[in-house]
Amino acid sequence: MSREQAVKEVLERAARVPDRFRRFEVGAETAARVHRIDGALLDEALDLGLAYEGSGADRRFDDFDLKNLGLGLRIPSPAWLQVRLSAQPFNAEAVGTVTYRTRFQGRVAGEALEPSSQLASGVVDGTLRRMGPDVFEADLHVSAGENAPDAGEGAADCARELGPVLPEAARLEYYLVPDELRDDVGFVRETRLADCRAGTTYLARVAEDAGAAVRPAGGLLLAGAFPLPHAWLEVRRGDRWLPADPYYLVSMAGYGLLDGERWPPHRSVAGTVWKICGPYADLCFLATASGGRPVKTSVRILRRAT
Repeated sequence: MSREQAVKEVLERAARVPDRFRRFEVGAETAARVHRIDGALLDEALDLGLAYEGSGADRRFDDFDLKNLGLGLRIPSPAWLQVRLSAQPFNAEAVGTVTYRTRFQGRVAGEALEPSSQLASGVVDGTLRRMGPDVFEADLHVSAGENAPDAGEGAADCARELGPVLPEAARLEYYLVPDELRDDVGFVRETRLADCRAGTTYLARVAEDAGAAVRPAGGLLLAGAFPLPHAWLEVRRGDRWLPADPYYLVSMAGYGLLDGERWPPHRSVAGTVWKICGPYADLCFLATASGGRPVKTSVRILRRAT
């Protein structure tokens, strides 16, 4: 595919997002420095219909439009590098049961912080400790479950439980959407655009409407030294719930970042994610001591033990 055709495809998707959700706050200098979109590419995208406000040196663009342009063209921007990083657990030789020593650091100044009740209940008992006013460490235990080498052939196959979810997951197109649209199932149904959170929310609704035993989950995707906040599904099998992520798997296979035969959309993702809550909207690692307000938190894996 030519670069021009790739830009056209991205802008066709962008046109499905209503203009009222755009924030024209990014200038050309930031587009080049942060998003790695140089002047020539920016001019090409403008000629093909990239939305903007202003003129000349005062021209401003929407951050999500630029992120998605970087993704569509596989430009080495932060958005594309994060997507590439997210696929790392699925390219390991095997999925194992691992305990991760993990650091949680709040990204807010001048506030005393405490671990959320979700974090406190999700980590290994007795391992959560304060390392500073805004820093905590704890052990996370992640079981390979149905992906363990001794789990048996077909143990990780969730095709039967996912049922009506799989065709819908295949219809969606990976796209970073504004925060206001990430829980809007009507938007996803109409446009077919979704990131991991929006796709999970939509597919959970599809499953609910079909009467399937599927629910949303949120937590961390255990990618490299810096695990990523993530949303996925869980399917019921007997008295247990198995993690499954059909939309993510089909999307990353489409990018060529994982082996779609090894990781088909109906395979459980046990061993690659750590759950802390149900719906992603409830995700919280650290909160202010006064008021319990969730704060942005950076997460880092310090070491791992098998």
